[in-house]
Amino acid sequence: MLEFLYNKLRSGMRKLDVVIERDKYGYIEKLPKEVKYFDGSMYEAILKTAERYPNRTALEYFKMEISYKEMIKKINKAAAAMKAIGVEKGDTVTICMPNTPEAVYMFYAVNEIGAIANMVHPLSSEKEIEEYLIQSGSKVMLCIDVSYPRVENIIKNTPVEHLIVVSPTRSMDFLVRAIFKLTKGRKNHIKKSQKVMTWDRFMFQSLKYTDDPHVHMNPDAPAVILYSGGTTGKPKGVVLSSMNFNAQALGAKYLVSELLKPKYSMLCFLPNFHAFGLGVCMHIPLYCGMRMVLIPQFNARKLKKYIINYRVNILVGVPTVFEYMMKVKFGPHDLRRIKGVVSGGDIVSDNLKTSINKFLKDHGSKAVIQNGYGLTEAAGGMIFSAKKVAGIPGAIGFPLPDSEALIIDPKTKKPLKVGEDGEILVRGLTVMKEYLNNPKETEKTFIKIGNKKYLRTGDIGYMDESGLVYFKTRLKRMIISNGYNIYPGNIEEATLKSDSVDTCACIGVPDKLRGEKVKVFIVLKPNAHEHSTRKELNKIYKKYLAKYEIPRELEFIDSLPKTKLGKVDFVALKNREN
Repeated sequence: MLEFLYNKLRSGMRKLDVVIERDKYGYIEKLPKEVKYFDGSMYEAILKTAERYPNRTALEYFKMEISYKEMIKKINKAAAAMKAIGVEKGDTVTICMPNTPEAVYMFYAVNEIGAIANMVHPLSSEKEIEEYLIQSGSKVMLCIDVSYPRVENIIKNTPVEHLIVVSPTRSMDFLVRAIFKLTKGRKNHIKKSQKVMTWDRFMFQSLKYTDDPHVHMNPDAPAVILYSGGTTGKPKGVVLSSMNFNAQALGAKYLVSELLKPKYSMLCFLPNFHAFGLGVCMHIPLYCGMRMVLIPQFNARKLKKYIINYRVNILVGVPTVFEYMMKVKFGPHDLRRIKGVVSGGDIVSDNLKTSINKFLKDHGSKAVIQNGYGLTEAAGGMIFSAKKVAGIPGAIGFPLPDSEALIIDPKTKKPLKVGEDGEILVRGLTVMKEYLNNPKETEKTFIKIGNKKYLRTGDIGYMDESGLVYFKTRLKRMIISNGYNIYPGNIEEATLKSDSVDTCACIGVPDKLRGEKVKVFIVLKPNAHEHSTRKELNKIYKKYLAKYEIPRELEFIDSLPKTKLGKVDFVALKNREN
């Protein structure tokens, strides 16, 4: 009861403080043309935000609200605790966590002391975790309790000196925590030792360190390691700096300022071990003074509850999330608080865009879906679609300030003219430093055109005369049949014109005569029939596709396989053919 009354009083004080701060500080809607970037670390950037909005809610987690001031205190405490157990500037600390407050505290604390945060998926296999710990040379590891049994089996083979284990219930409201433990609680018997400790015992170590743990870092120094398949498909550690993420946050304010107002809240369910989740859903909102609603394990069936109960203003996700959203029964005004919808991680067809925008309007929102484009090697987001260009078919947006996109012929490596399809190259302040311990792959991923060094994205697209970038397909997904370049996105968009098709995915499969042939996997809507759908699609394909693009094979399946991040798993679809 005392905890409940305290939280109510604290919430009231924040609301009063927000009113005062709004009048005092206002909000810079547009940045000057000469963009001045923050000369400091990610921690220093959010510290500056906390000084402006100390009592505004930074994090909300299962109804528990944590102010910017409280968040900084927790970060400082975690930083002191790390110094106490021997973490120094330049050391690597692995964070193997879902989206919980402890993951946020640890990430920025690592940055505060000048160490490097190695971000690992909690559901990774034992061998994967072992490889990531060895490859990064991690000295300390923070992991969620569900990952502990796997980590326990391999920890002796790694350089890790201290393992910190935390439950996802640690920062929940008392009542929510009790219900969670009763309904979903897991009993992982943690063998506490000199090497293994709980989060509370770890934080207690901070009392042993009396100096200031803060180390001012060069913003271009290595700060984060994220794992990506890159353009070749083999997992590699991507080394990113504070400048990469701070430049992305400031650049996003420049391109989509209408979405990043401090009074707005953002639903954060995209994981922190993914560049899109870490950069766009975590650092950007905290950089801008927004309220970040943390969801540790996304449940599509609870999407309506998340949006309404947490008063969400900005929704960021992959296309499959928005496809699901349209299947949920919302009231005519349930989405009235939604001010912005951003999709990334995969292409959004024009048909899907139209459907989502209509759905938003029909349920009270004035938002339209806007694209974000990027890759792990560019801190997750490098091209953003401002609202004024969001409706242009195929457009993904403009590069961030002081960034550049270039289209080249993938074979000749020569720049192409306006409107010509080729590989998208990018350069700018969000581009990675290197692949961890992999100079050969680093060299292959960068290319010099003229006197400029560009990152190869492995994506196909084109640019118009205004510099607006359009996306066609992944280079690895492009199908070459009888010498023709075929873009799966075009096939998928035509397929979705059928009212019987719920969703689909197009791949190229080996063919002795053509090299490759086009195959489409189709999920039907309820009560739709295969035979009539085939007949309808034959007519649609003849109308909307070139003869060489028309699929040679259709396969009807119950559902499309998905990756851990909710994207269509094209590798799994190709494996069905073997």
